[in-house]
Order: sequence, then structure tokens, then C-alpha cells
Amino acid sequence: MKKLKELIDQVGKPTVLKQDRIDTSAIQVPHYVYKEVNRIRNPQVDRDTIASINEAFFVTTTDPDQLELEAMPDNSTLEFIEARRESLQRQQNAVSKKLSDVILHNQPSYIKELKEVQELQRSLHNAFVICSNGRRALMSVGVRCSTASLSLLSNQQKRESLLTLWEALQTIKTLQHSDVRLSELMEDEDYAGAIQLCLECQHAAATYKHYHCIKDLSTKLQDTLELIEEQIDVALSKTCRLFDPTVYTKLQQGYQLLGKTQSAVDQLLMHYTASIHNTAFQIVFGFAELSKCESNLQKKQYKDICSLINKDFYIPCLLELCKGVWSIMLCYHNASKWHHKNQGQLTDGKNVYDSQHKTYYDIKSYVNGKLAHGRHRVWSDAQSRIKTFILSSELNGFKYDDFIMILDIVKRFIEVGEDFITDPSSNEQPIDSLTEPLRQQTLSYFHSHHRTRLDELLMFLENEAWQPCPVRSSFTVFGMDEFKFLKQTYQLTPKDDPNTEVTTLDPGSRYFDPFNSEGHPFSDLQKSSQDPDSNKPKPRYDSYENSDDEDDIDHELSLDYVDEKTGESPMSGSSSTQSLKSPSHPHGPVLTNTALHVLRLCGSYLKMCDVLQPIALDVVICMSQLFDLYFYAVYAFFSTDESKEKHRCRLDRLQSTVTHIETTLFTPEVNGKAPNAQQEMPQISVPTLSPAVDLNQPSSYYGITERIVATESLICLASQFELLHKNLEEMIPSSKKAFLQQFYSQTVRATTDVRYPSYLGIAIHSVDVATTVNRMSMVNWDVREIMSQHNNYVDLLLNDLSNFRITL
Repeated sequence: MKKLKELIDQVGKPTVLKQDRIDTSAIQVPHYVYKEVNRIRNPQVDRDTIASINEAFFVTTTDPDQLELEAMPDNSTLEFIEARRESLQRQQNAVSKKLSDVILHNQPSYIKELKEVQELQRSLHNAFVICSNGRRALMSVGVRCSTASLSLLSNQQKRESLLTLWEALQTIKTLQHSDVRLSELMEDEDYAGAIQLCLECQHAAATYKHYHCIKDLSTKLQDTLELIEEQIDVALSKTCRLFDPTVYTKLQQGYQLLGKTQSAVDQLLMHYTASIHNTAFQIVFGFAELSKCESNLQKKQYKDICSLINKDFYIPCLLELCKGVWSIMLCYHNASKWHHKNQGQLTDGKNVYDSQHKTYYDIKSYVNGKLAHGRHRVWSDAQSRIKTFILSSELNGFKYDDFIMILDIVKRFIEVGEDFITDPSSNEQPIDSLTEPLRQQTLSYFHSHHRTRLDELLMFLENEAWQPCPVRSSFTVFGMDEFKFLKQTYQLTPKDDPNTEVTTLDPGSRYFDPFNSEGHPFSDLQKSSQDPDSNKPKPRYDSYENSDDEDDIDHELSLDYVDEKTGESPMSGSSSTQSLKSPSHPHGPVLTNTALHVLRLCGSYLKMCDVLQPIALDVVICMSQLFDLYFYAVYAFFSTDESKEKHRCRLDRLQSTVTHIETTLFTPEVNGKAPNAQQEMPQISVPTLSPAVDLNQPSSYYGITERIVATESLICLASQFELLHKNLEEMIPSSKKAFLQQFYSQTVRATTDVRYPSYLGIAIHSVDVATTVNRMSMVNWDVREIMSQHNNYVDLLLNDLSNFRITL
């Protein structure tokens, strides 16, 4: 088998002819190929024959002879081998035919490629010639050039290299001493210049990083840049307490060079929050030390320190606290104005990604949005400090004037906050966390104060002499010191006055721009709190008298008539009847000392209402109780039993009012609790008339002076309440106005009905009815002739009426 294989190999090896050139004309197709092509003409048979070839013959690594010999069986016969040879011959002929067809088909392309190979050979030969000529030329140049010339060129090259090295060393030396210049720039607060220099040094260090000494310098520059950023952050925190536009501009330029404008505004908001908390703590801590209450205050929380403030230092501490927080808000306001004016300088060239809305927006929009939202955040932090301070102390122990001062300060602070967060472009609602705790504290104080004032008013009523107080003819509640704030609160505003030109101001201009250079919004409140005369008692009637009305008061002293029976001069002469009918009588309205006291209390009540609007309804209810108590006292004191019986069938409104007052004011408590669950005050005792007032003396016409003064003072008090009607309506919410309408319709306007039961007590005693009737019964009514003189009872009746007129 091995010998057969070697024989096949020798026979099958082609003869290799070595030729220098390829002659395409010598390429001929073997004769046997043409013979087989002419002999076999059926293509389908050829395809079937080729398909029957073993696929192993087409693998280049396969030895076909070995494969065929291994495929023969051991007991092969000559006939089998001959048949197998013929089969392989047919397969070879089919492949040769196919190969011949392919060669014939691709012969033009083959010839073309041979020509291109010949052209490539010619090009390579030309290149070889050119290179040979160049080498010969270089050899000739080397022979012509001297050794000195080559040395000169070499030295010039070295000089240039050394100059480059010298420049690099100079730059490195400058980098080594850059920290001194950076320190000078930081001392001059030129943050942008320092950052620019540091960035240039870093760029230079990156250029010469192939030097070993630059590695440590790069690390040092990075540390220096971080140190500069920390110092800028410290300087940024200082702007929260003292805003300087020049310094702030340098800081923003520095952050812009660092590419951290976005993080700068975030850091700024954190600094403002920290400044508010630190400033509040330092102020309260200082006053706590003045109080000398405890030691180791540094370890206590802000809330605990607030509770240690002495009452003597409470108002000054609250003022300083509001001023300190306002100064920080002023700095924030100025910073916002700076960004609004210089927003074109924020050109980091970056866009910020909003993860919530999945969009990008520019850095200026981001800063403006952050600052707008930051106003609410700063105001919320400021409120929290004031709120904690207010809730930490019990305000019920303060005097009324001190408590009003506290309310004025907090109200002013709330107004400052409202101006601070005013932003028409923002839909975010302001957070108000001060009103509710202040309302709770005020209600607690007010109800305690009101209970005391009711007891005080009850004492006034029980000791009232029911004599008129001299007041000017043009007297109204708005002329009293207690009501002067109403003129300021409800005066005509610029938008209501058609003749006033309204100018539009920037948000916060009322309490920020006017005090940008000096002063603060609490200066007027601070002066009043430091006034040593502010807590002194004020004269009772100085507010109601002036020099123009002295003639009205002195006129009473010039009366030449004295009652012969009582020895007292009448109040207003013969024109008294007209005076009672007209409220504009020359001697002014009739008011008692107690009625003026009621008005003063109402003024102080309304002051609380003006300072804190949410308690307006409670204040109006308590004012109505003051009026109800005076109303009931006048009715109970001066309505006789006869008049009470008579008026019940005539004046139903008066009876309903009196019944309502008795139910709400004088109902006794049950088990220590008032029947009316909504009423937060204990029931008071029914007032009693002063023993000094005698209503049963015929000589005084059964207290005619006291009855008239009491009744008309009640009506005058009601007229002053009518003047306040519009103001009260503006104070209370619209949903609670039903109570106010009921109070005015049922109580205030029922005061004129008191005249009937009160004056009836005078009328029934003004004429001696029993004597007159007795004399009339003695008259003989059987008149036969006209008498020239009237009967005696007529003289008696005329005499009684004449005396009554004179006394009146």
C-alpha cells in the first residue's frame, strides 16, 4: 500500500518550469481537457458527478491518496478497483471540465492582472534608481561639508534646547513662588484674581508635568485651590450679616471661575439658615446673661435659654431679636437685587439637569428659582426663632401696655416678613407660623385681662355718682388716645384716592429699601419702649378737653339760678329739654366717668384686634359684654318697679335685650362650669347702685339728674359704638358678621328704649297725683254759671309742672 502511494505521488507531481518572464501566449489548455469537453456534453450529469465527490477531497489538509486507500476494503478485487478507478476518473473529468470553463471565463481578467503586476515591477525599478541617486548625492554633500559646519549646527540645536529648558525652569520657579502672590490676592479680597492665578498655575503645571519636581507642586496647587474655596465660603457666610455689593461681586466672580455658581447659591441658602439660628442664639444668650438666671448657658438649647429671660429684659430682647433677624433678611433682599441686576454675569456655560421634570435649564434660571424659593425658606427660619421665643414665656404676667408693645413688635415683624416674601412671579404660598401661637397667647392674656376689666367696670358702676364729665362739643371716640391708631389704619389708601398717583415699588421696598443705609423698621417701637414716661398713668380727661372748649365748661359756673329746694344749679339752664333731644347741644354729649372708662377699654381692646386680626371676633364679643354690663346697670339702677311692669307690654325689644344680658352675664355657674360652653369667662355678680345715689328723695325729683345723665350717657355710648360699626365690620371675617349685626340691632339700637322705664320713674312723681285727684273729687261739677277763677287743683297742677320745668 505504501509503495502504491509513492508511485501515485511521483506520477501526479507536475513539472515546474522556471522562467524569468511569464508568457501569456504560452498558456494553453491541456489537450485532454478539450477531449473530455468534447466528449461530455451533458451538464446535469457533470453536476451529479461533482455532487457525488467525497467532501473530504476539498479539504486542503486531507491527503486524497491516503483517504482513498483507507476507504478500500481488505478483500478488494480487481474488478472493484477498476470500477472505483473509472468512477474517480469520471469525477476528475467533471472537475477538469468545470475548471476549464472557469479558466476560459476568467482568462481576460487574469491577463489584465498579469499586466498590472508587470507595471508594478517597472515602478519598483524606477524607485530603486531614485533611491540610489539620492544616496550618491548625500555622499557627495557629506564630502563637501566640513566638520566645523556640522559642529555649528549641533551647537545651535543644543542652544535652542537649553533656551526651552531655561524657560521651563523660569516657569517652574514662578510656580514655586506663586503661593506668596496668592496670599496677597486673598488679603486684598481679590478672590477672582487668586482663582485665576491658581488655575493658570495648574495649567502650567500640567504642561510641565514630565518634570519630577512638578508632581509635588501640582498637589500643592490643588490644596491651595481648595483652601481658596474654603475662604470664599467663609467670606460668603459673612455677607449674610453685612452685605457689601463689591465683595459679593468678587465672590460671585470667584465661583464663576470655579464653575460652581449653582453650588454657590445652594451654599448661600445654608449660610442664611445658619446665620439666623446663630444670631438668634447670641442675642438671647446675651440677655440671659444679663438676667443672671443660671450658669452654663452655653450647654442649653435655644428654647431653654428663651424661657430664662427676665420680664424686665423680655421686650428689649424681642426687639433686638427682630432687628437681628431683619438685618439678615435685608442682606438676603440685597443679594436677590444684586442677582436680578447682574444676572447677565452668570455665564458658566452649563446647563442644570432637573431630575423631577427630566429637563435641562440654564444656570440663571436655576439661581433665580433658588433665590425665589429661598425667600420662603429664610422667612420660615426667621419665624421659627421668634415663635420659639414667644412660646417659651407665659405672657399673662405682663402689664397691658407691655403686652401691647409685644404685639406691636410681632405685628411689625410679620409685616416685614410679608414684604420680604412678596413675589408676583411665584405661586408659592407664604408660610405663616407666627399668627397661631400669637393668637393663642393673646387669647389667653386677653380673656384674663377681660375678666379683670369686667370686675373693674363692675366696681366703677357700683361707685359711679352718675354726674356728667366735661367733654368738648365735638367729642368722638376717634379723638381719644386709645383710638388714634384707627385713623392710621383705616385712612384712605393711595389706591382708593383717585387724585393720588400710585407708584409701583419693588417687593420689600417698604421695610427694606428705606433702611438700606441706616435705621431699621422697629426704631419707632424701640423709642416708645425706652420712653420713661410711657408707663406713667395718663390724665383721664386730657384727651377730651382743649382750650377751645373752656367756655363750654365755664358756662356752668356763670349760671345765676339756683334751685331753692335743692340748692343745686341746673345742668344746662332752660335749654335742657332741647339739649336732650338733639345730640349736637352746645355743651356736648353727656358722658359719665364710667362711660368714658368703657370707651377706653374698647380702645385698648381694638388695639389688640388691630395688632392681631385673627382674634377680632373674640375682641368684639368682649366689647359687647362691656356694653351689655353698662346697659344692664343703667336699666337696673334707674328703672322703677312700676316702670318695669309697664314697659313689658310696650317695649318687647328692650325686654328681650335685658333677658339676653341676664342670661349671658349673670347666670350662676353649675358645678364650677358656666352653662354657656362657648363663653370662656366666669359669670359676674349683678351690679348694685351706689349708696350715695338716692333715687327716692322728692327734693331731687327722685334722682332726675342721675337718671338723665345715666340714660343719655348710655345713648351717647351707643352712638360712639355706631361710629365704630364700620371699623368692626372691617376687622372681623365676613362669616362672623352675623353676631355683630345681632349685637347692633338687638342691643345698641335698643338704648333709646331705656328712656321710657328710666324717665317714667320721674314722671310718676313729678305731679302730686293723690292730692290732685283728691281736690278734683271735691269740686262741684254741677256748674250753673261760668266761674271767673279756675279750681284749686289746677293751681296745684300748674305749680307742680312749673317746678318740674325749673328743676329740669
